[in-house]
Amino acid sequence: MRPLGRFALPALAIVVLALAILPHVNLPVMAKGTDAYLSPAHAQAAQTAAPGTVPVHQDGLPTPLVIGYYAGAGSGLGFQTLSKDAHLLNAIVPDWYTIWRDGSITGQALPTVLDLARRKNLWVFAMVQQNQYGGTVLGPLLQDPVASRRAMENLLALCEKEGYDGINLDFEGIPPQDRADYTSFVGQLATLLHRYGYYLTLSVPAETANEPTNGWTGAYDYKALGKEADLVLVMAYDEHYSLSAAGPIASTAWVQQVASYAARTMPPRRVVLGVPVYGYDWGNGPAQGLSWEAFKQIAQEHGLSPTSQDLVYWVNGVQHTAYYEGLQAFEAKIRVATGYGIRGIALWRLGLEDPKIWSYLGGA
Repeated sequence: MRPLGRFALPALAIVVLALAILPHVNLPVMAKGTDAYLSPAHAQAAQTAAPGTVPVHQDGLPTPLVIGYYAGAGSGLGFQTLSKDAHLLNAIVPDWYTIWRDGSITGQALPTVLDLARRKNLWVFAMVQQNQYGGTVLGPLLQDPVASRRAMENLLALCEKEGYDGINLDFEGIPPQDRADYTSFVGQLATLLHRYGYYLTLSVPAETANEPTNGWTGAYDYKALGKEADLVLVMAYDEHYSLSAAGPIASTAWVQQVASYAARTMPPRRVVLGVPVYGYDWGNGPAQGLSWEAFKQIAQEHGLSPTSQDLVYWVNGVQHTAYYEGLQAFEAKIRVATGYGIRGIALWRLGLEDPKIWSYLGGA
């Protein structure tokens, strides 16, 4: 919901105000035929709704949700995508801010992007991340009540200063032993933001089972987080990553396991499936990230078909394997999300995608 100002409201009053602003966005027409990105209940509601109305969940956000992560400057491919295809999005999550162990936050908004999002009537959840230093920052932050409280106050102030609809926490690499501290932080932050009319969304690693001691995913208690956050964006990608062996970024079978676990442990209406629209090129050393345009160029240079999900080619005697998540893989993930009644999808990230996905989302 839009910010309601610096004052506390009874829960009922917040609900009433939320209902008063339901037509916040135009619902995108997504996919086609039996692939329509609506659960049976949503499809029935859409068919019976009065013309021009938007199906909206009781939390004030539309259903289904199509969210785009935004990174980079206020120009370039991401900005071009946002300018051209914003009508097929409901919201953006701009990657502008970094949090530190003392609770301070650095970074700043890009006015051109923020102004465009507002003109396009998009919700904006500002990402505040720490994925570079992981546990060396997040462990001390979460363990220190003073730093944690300072962080929460700074996050609230960020919403009020820039007029964001809420915050997206992208805390990666939290030590498993800080699981309870992270859950507590999320709960307290949600309470604070909700008091002033803002949303809390989380970006969390993909899980297929509850593994509290897992070094990468152990700190994320899906069941508890799903009770506190308004939306949980499950990053269902990097099944194979820059330092791993070559392979799919997010195979359909693996994504189905991720979606199934998320929908079983959290209310599906709060789950957003993170969908990759990028690729990797493995050769010597860490893989290089690929946009659709870069993947297509590789295919053209080596006489290969860019419609294939993976390309194998040679450069100076070194074998390369390139994977890209194109339209076919995208369609498969939409069907997975639909099958589990998940609230929506979040694209990582705008500007890297195969342009055909926008025709698909638009029903063309």
